[in-house]
Amino acid sequence: MAANDAILPEEATIYIVDNGVLPSTLSSDDAVQAEVTNFSESGGDEDVESVVVFGGGNIDKVNPRTQIEVSFDVVLRYGTGATKWDAFKWGATLTSAGDSPKQDIYIQFSDGTLFYTRNYQAARGVSFEPDASADDLIKGTMMFKLSPTDADGDANFKVTSTAASTTTW
Repeated sequence: MAANDAILPEEATIYIVDNGVLPSTLSSDDAVQAEVTNFSESGGDEDVESVVVFGGGNIDKVNPRTQIEVSFDVVLRYGTGATKWDAFKWGATLTSAGDSPKQDIYIQFSDGTLFYTRNYQAARGVSFEPDASADDLIKGTMMFKLSPTDADGDANFKVTSTAASTTTW
């Protein structure tokens, strides 16, 4: 691979860790292993509307950015992480009495030299919809939501051309 080649799904590593885990400590143990079949992102839109004022002019009103949604289509597997997608939604209790913990998500594409990374901080698992038919795998869609900024106005989302482990918040 070289500059100007396409970014391919098989070059992706997805990390989902507890909020506050330093990116510099990310390891292969934090990577999602062979479970994600699709990733999508929406939101974060900035709406600008023009307000007509007396005298024939306009003032642009910039509304706050919308929440960002990140979703993954996943295949469930037996093993130590079998309930992790449920835990992202329900918390450690794995019951409807639990609360979704904040997660940091890093989606890193790399050809070994070049990087393209989407970084999300303080994302909450808001829905997990498992589904199965008799002739298919048990799979589901996991959706996370996050605010574009934290209470101090600092970014909760960044796109970088560096490794996820070098992200600074």
